[in-house]
Amino acid sequence: MKKIFIGIIIGIMSVTFVYATETIIESINVSYDNKTSGGSFTNVQESIDELYERAGLLKEKWGEKDLNGADPVLEVEGSTKKLIPVTIDKNGKVKYANLYTEWYNYAKKRWANAVILVDKKKDTYKTGDIINENDIESYFVWIPRYSYKIWNMGNYDSAPNITTLTDANYETSPQNAFNKARIIDIKFGDVKTNPKMPESEAKLDNYYTHPAFTLGDKDLNGIWVGKFETGYNQDGNNGEPFTIDTSWTTVGAQQNTEASNRIIVKPNVYSWRYNTVKNMFLSAFNYDRKLESHMMKNTEWGAVAYLSHSVYGLGGQVNINNNSLYVTGYGAAAGTNQETRIGTYDEALPTKETSKTKPYNTGEGYLASTTGNITGVYDMSGGAWEYVVAYVSGSVRKSGFELIELTTTYKDYVDVYNADSDVTSYNKRILGDATGEMGPFYEYFNSEGHSGVSSSVGILRYHSAWYVSSSYFVNPTSSWFFRGGAYDDGGFAGQFYFFMDNGVERDGGSSRLVLSPSN
Repeated sequence: MKKIFIGIIIGIMSVTFVYATETIIESINVSYDNKTSGGSFTNVQESIDELYERAGLLKEKWGEKDLNGADPVLEVEGSTKKLIPVTIDKNGKVKYANLYTEWYNYAKKRWANAVILVDKKKDTYKTGDIINENDIESYFVWIPRYSYKIWNMGNYDSAPNITTLTDANYETSPQNAFNKARIIDIKFGDVKTNPKMPESEAKLDNYYTHPAFTLGDKDLNGIWVGKFETGYNQDGNNGEPFTIDTSWTTVGAQQNTEASNRIIVKPNVYSWRYNTVKNMFLSAFNYDRKLESHMMKNTEWGAVAYLSHSVYGLGGQVNINNNSLYVTGYGAAAGTNQETRIGTYDEALPTKETSKTKPYNTGEGYLASTTGNITGVYDMSGGAWEYVVAYVSGSVRKSGFELIELTTTYKDYVDVYNADSDVTSYNKRILGDATGEMGPFYEYFNSEGHSGVSSSVGILRYHSAWYVSSSYFVNPTSSWFFRGGAYDDGGFAGQFYFFMDNGVERDGGSSRLVLSPSN
């Protein structure tokens, strides 16, 4: 029997406290330095936990009962990237999480977070350390596998099935027109608890396993979603720690290229824009194949949106990122027009009031997160609108793809919609993609007879019953979905916003990175 003493020195009023623990470790020679890489001391419990882990005595890592086995997947053999579990303080300070204590709790709206460090720093931190922001390459949030109770199949008797609103009936009944949002009933569970289901078996008021948790022939315990829109590393320093400074510009993040090594997913950086869908896709796809990295699909967007509107998330509309420079992680300050979701038509108009904007680690910034706190996913409303990998069958348009690529090599990473879809084909949704299920849908005609407002103002006319979100389905001409809306879309933006484009590079178009590691 060997006695192992751990001394922890806490500098409070020059008093030293020593904590000792004794355990039996047979035939194991364990040494332990309880100083962190930063030179400060960890707390007693973390020191003990790490010692026991090294000795192989701790067998049960933290797992949340509510998740029913759908806990985060962190270790993937052969991956060049290392997912490090973290906790994030309210002020944004990132700490290497202790896997044997509660580091996430979805019942309390605290979602699991992980980071990937720049290459030169990926092995320099350990449990309990504060991680330097400059050493972080990307942030991710775990979306656990779940089934949800279907409230609307989106199988409308006819398309478009749109109610026309005029000035008169809009102003007298906006609440009736746009107040169909509801808390989505979700049950977490692993593959055994929530087996995959074909859409043909889905029924109203029954639970349906969300399709985002199947990738090709792989059933997933969950997915890691980029915490922010994908940014562009303007340093180009190949894995060295970097500092964001005045040399970085929003124009510098407009790059029409494939460059996996330039991907960053961080707060307070410029969103990577002006890129074709194919370049966005390949950059994400080649980020780390062992982690099944890829550009977000439309169904995956739907999975995050639905979870955000459950008891495990914000339970309401995510506030808009109204930062006109496309800086990630921001949210509209209190009192700006962007907060308006339901009211008179004029109150819901987009606004150029973009100066009142707050970062992700502030009280107002939290409201732009899917949880209403710092642990959630940001930029799902406003910022840059985000292309997702979802297109009309047979129509690649200006995406840069050859059709055969999407139907063979990359078929598992793409959502495909009916070839005869049009802008109001809400009944041709994929169940779970947060499009057709958000109905009924409405069209507004103002007193001048225009659909919405004149095109010179740029107001969108088709809206869902969930927070007045703009709702345009894909069609053979504009065959690619984008989501979330732009920084100046006001009350029309949100996690339930969907629109269409032809896949070409746009100065306001971005994307999001997803990792789908298997157990």
